[in-house]
Amino acid sequence: MASLCGSRPGNRAMGNADTKLSFKKAVDQLGSPGNMKAADVVVWDKLLQDSASSIQDIFSLLPAEEIRKLREDSPANLTTLCYKIVEKLTKSVDTSCRTSAEQQTVLNSCRLLTRLIPFIFEDPDWRSFFWSSPEQQDDQTLLGKSLLLAISDLLFCPEFTVSSEGNRNRDEVDELVNLDSCEYIWEKGVGFDQPASQSPQHHHNRVELLRLLLTCLSESMYLPPTNDGHENRNRWVHLLTSPDNRHALPMFTSLINT
Repeated sequence: MASLCGSRPGNRAMGNADTKLSFKKAVDQLGSPGNMKAADVVVWDKLLQDSASSIQDIFSLLPAEEIRKLREDSPANLTTLCYKIVEKLTKSVDTSCRTSAEQQTVLNSCRLLTRLIPFIFEDPDWRSFFWSSPEQQDDQTLLGKSLLLAISDLLFCPEFTVSSEGNRNRDEVDELVNLDSCEYIWEKGVGFDQPASQSPQHHHNRVELLRLLLTCLSESMYLPPTNDGHENRNRWVHLLTSPDNRHALPMFTSLINT
């Protein structure tokens, strides 16, 4: 599997100068005075859909000081951004992430959250953010739970992170919410004796999702050495390994076999 610390060789960087400028303008809008509206589709699309980004581009265009400024000066906009990103991921699960546009949105969403989450973890006032009940959301599922379950689903998404069974095309595969991921373990080995078709692009897409997953699981790295949070269980790890995650066993089997 490709390294989790770098992009796939030959991966196209974020478009041209106009595309980077569009992304940067959207970031500037988030940091400007006033609260962005969740319904402002143009801004969210610039951040999540329009840009064929790489993780290096995201880190370059979102320096640490700018993220901290957004967190301190426009906390409502950072909150809305995180909710919109997780919403994009969960909707991609609902539609089984069948189109190239949806798949690009998932990758961009993963890269952006991978960049933002450490700056949420490092601030004591934000540490409960992913595990607090949303105040203005119809769906009362905790944000952290929605995120982890979406990542787990997408790690076993036919024609995105795994190959379809037989000769079925993207439109013929099972709905992602009903898929038995035990049939899509990434490699032959422990608990799975069938050879699995391999695709470099699928490997690359898994790496993007796994990088985000590792970022979520690393919360304890951002706690002070004497923080009481070290005495409590890591909620991310607990959920990932709990019966609430129906992909826990195939995920761990896949990681062992890869």
